[in-house]
Amino acid sequence: MVKVSVIVPIYNAKKHLKRCLDSIVNQTLFDIEIICIDDGSTDNSIEILNEYIKKDSRIKLIQQKNSGQGVARNKGIDIAQGEFIAFVDADDYIESGMYEDLYNAAKKHDVDCVHCNYDVIYTENNTVTTSSLADAMNIRMGKKIIYYDIPMYISDIKANIITLFAGPIWNKIYNSKKIKECHIYFPNCKMQEDSCFNINAHLFFNRVLFVEKKYYNYCVTSKSISTGIDNVHFEIIEAFKALKQILEDIDFYKKYENYYQDYVYLMFLIHLPHIPEEDKTIFIEKIRPYIGETKYKNLITNYLE
Repeated sequence: MVKVSVIVPIYNAKKHLKRCLDSIVNQTLFDIEIICIDDGSTDNSIEILNEYIKKDSRIKLIQQKNSGQGVARNKGIDIAQGEFIAFVDADDYIESGMYEDLYNAAKKHDVDCVHCNYDVIYTENNTVTTSSLADAMNIRMGKKIIYYDIPMYISDIKANIITLFAGPIWNKIYNSKKIKECHIYFPNCKMQEDSCFNINAHLFFNRVLFVEKKYYNYCVTSKSISTGIDNVHFEIIEAFKALKQILEDIDFYKKYENYYQDYVYLMFLIHLPHIPEEDKTIFIEKIRPYIGETKYKNLITNYLE
């Protein structure tokens, strides 16, 4: 029986693909399937994948025309056979005990999702920072409510889900049955699709668990979409639209509107430094429908006047 389905979207990833695949095939948990979705690569990523497929029958290859990571991951979800679903980006890598430890923790504590800490590796200057999920989330909550290795009921923090779980997908395993039965998929946007998926999933989960050990290595390069100064950051608007639609579809938007607006405001502050000066007024106007008039006036006062 497949315990964890590992979904890997791939686009022109030849530089780091072998490192990524090695870290997955060498997991101490053998009962995994590795679903590689090639998103129309034009380099030799396919050749690398075929080499690994010859050596490991757990690897499945799906090819599609270039459609983006979200579409690729959704295809992986559709065909996943595991009890849990996990995601790895092709330029990252994981520690060998990740899925065995997260799977065992999920089963032991009967939770829908297990989160782990991770390293952020800045490849250009070879520096590393390690996340501390519990500390970060407790700061956002304004009180200590999240502990490592103690299951947490989502109902205890439901009003804060939007701000607490607007984060990455790759440091987790998700209950596959819940994901599929609740039709949780990635929206068709280029930024913050992870946050939309995460928030949507946790709205349906009962209990989650945080483990303190670091298992995932997230590699940041100069080409990372979130670091460069470019109008690609306008794509965040599509994420705001997508998340609002998700909340409306499950009749949660009115209840959590203030938290949604806080999330949009936070994302604005993160992305504004990457917007060219001449486009900042346009950027603020585009997010106006998603933050409410009070927050909009604050932005005008603080950033344009």
